[in-house]
Amino acid sequence: MQKDWYTQKEVAEKLGLSKATVYHYSKQGKIKKIPDPHRIHRFARYHREEVDQLALEQESHPKGMSPPQVAKQLGLSVQMVYKYIHDGTIKADEVPFGDERTIYVISQDAFEAAKRILSPTRNERIRKSEYYHSQYDISVFQLFKSPNEQTARVVKNENNDWGFHLHQYQKWVPYNEGISKYSLKPAYDIHQHLLENKGYVYFNIPLNEDILYPFIDYLLMVWGIENVGFRKFDEEVILSIKAGEKPFKHIPLDADQLNPFLTEGTLTVLEEVIYFHSAYRKTNLELPIKMLDSVKQLAEDENITISQWIERAIEESLQDKKETL
Repeated sequence: MQKDWYTQKEVAEKLGLSKATVYHYSKQGKIKKIPDPHRIHRFARYHREEVDQLALEQESHPKGMSPPQVAKQLGLSVQMVYKYIHDGTIKADEVPFGDERTIYVISQDAFEAAKRILSPTRNERIRKSEYYHSQYDISVFQLFKSPNEQTARVVKNENNDWGFHLHQYQKWVPYNEGISKYSLKPAYDIHQHLLENKGYVYFNIPLNEDILYPFIDYLLMVWGIENVGFRKFDEEVILSIKAGEKPFKHIPLDADQLNPFLTEGTLTVLEEVIYFHSAYRKTNLELPIKMLDSVKQLAEDENITISQWIERAIEESLQDKKETL
């Protein structure tokens, strides 16, 4: 006999929602929770008929992804996805939902078009959400170990889900499975004091280079997640590091191994201290407020910093000047 209710997890799976959204739907009256005043059941139950009806309504909607799903795939905030929908960068169908609400549905074609436009490039600033999960307090590539010395590294799969690559089994597992089933624990702390902003240095290191992971482990341990950034591409990783100085000892690396991959800035190692120097020097620039507002908006539209936008404009002007000489 078929049961006449669903658990919260079953509702979430059937409707393609998060458990938090199921809870909000219940509060809004879209689906009704079965009363359980004496707490007989260990989990919330919802009337099957109402959930099935809601699922039927969803089937009549255009097929595609929700804004939260798009946000997860592109590594953006949900608020930013809505901004891109409203300004037309992301094409979305607006469909009625319930009595008064409407929702956005992004087709696969629209998602692929948005992905081509919005996926990070080598020149864009690295967003912290790309390499750091604040809820789990983990960084991509961070080393974890189990009690029996099994090793794993934090990686995101093709759906941008956070998890672990288990070296022994050569497979990926979700974060919660890695923690509960394999008892994985961080091999080191990833937090250090925030350094004063004196610019950055950048490295491009191929994924198959032997120095990549020892260098990342060193950066996370000694410089901390507050002072580094990572962006992974298909064949390489871009690393940004705040300019400054830190101890550089008991590390299986030397400056000669790192220098070939340094793309911007300089590094020096003296007496077991490494010095990173930015290729930039800070300067003050006074602009009319209206001009500054315009530059800020143009930079935001391209997802680059104001400094990057101004630098490019100056470079283009200098290049034009050279061509006229």
